[in-house]
Amino acid sequence: MTDKQTILVTGATGSIGGGAAVALAKRGAGVVLLGRKLEKLEARADSIRVALSEAQIDYQDTDIASLVIDFSDMESVRLAAAEALNRFPRIHGLVLSAVAQTPTTGPNILPSGHELMFATNVMGPFLFTQLLLERMQQSDGLVLHVIAPYYKEIDWDDVESISNHKPMTAYERTKTMHRVIAAELARRYAGKISSVAFNPGFIFDKSDPELTKRWLSTGLTGYFYRIMAVFIAKPPAFAGEPVANLMLSHKDRSAINGALFKLDKRVEKPDKAMNNEEWGKRLWDELVLKTGLTTE
Repeated sequence: MTDKQTILVTGATGSIGGGAAVALAKRGAGVVLLGRKLEKLEARADSIRVALSEAQIDYQDTDIASLVIDFSDMESVRLAAAEALNRFPRIHGLVLSAVAQTPTTGPNILPSGHELMFATNVMGPFLFTQLLLERMQQSDGLVLHVIAPYYKEIDWDDVESISNHKPMTAYERTKTMHRVIAAELARRYAGKISSVAFNPGFIFDKSDPELTKRWLSTGLTGYFYRIMAVFIAKPPAFAGEPVANLMLSHKDRSAINGALFKLDKRVEKPDKAMNNEEWGKRLWDELVLKTGLTTE
């Protein structure tokens, strides 16, 4: 990487992460693509290079890097964080857009004993962020949490949605947790790094050959997504450009710390999940225990 801003993008082979990576690269940022499979990351990197060439934007191959990580596996998360710290002397931003949504009845229990959606959507990103915080503090870092407009009460007796598992409820609960964590991170690290929540709306990369497997499940859920994909969904760039704006356009990132954005608009209406400080403290403590962190 050069001395330009270095932004890590999780879920980089997906619609929102992919759109963000392209937009950031076009603005001159050094982009690190994170995902589970190296071949897909390399294909995404090649597509970004093509987009830059077509836009006649000068770049170096080293400005686009890949980092393999499986957020459902905490050991993978730790190894990837160690590699990131070794490879990137400065980390200016982190886009958290990796997500798993399983349409099966579930719960999907991993060998670790954790539920798949909870581990991938909540535990893994939380742990990864914690392991990079000290490095990010050196560069006035910004953590952008991609959220969804769902609000589901957290069942503190069944945080991972294992005992009473309904796939859509479990998924929406993890997305609610994203807002809770975004706000709690902003409160705990104010003046050191900044943390924002970002609602992209409904984004689909309709050219994705794995779109059907990724999103369009069978039954009512599949029907809902097919309708949304045809009539409502926006292309990746629709979310990518606002992400790049938030990451690169604020000289004083503390001015947006703790904020919620819907695309490029700051939401002034108080958010129930983000304003719940009791939830923030409790969920933070739960995740510290579940991920095995001993210090913040």
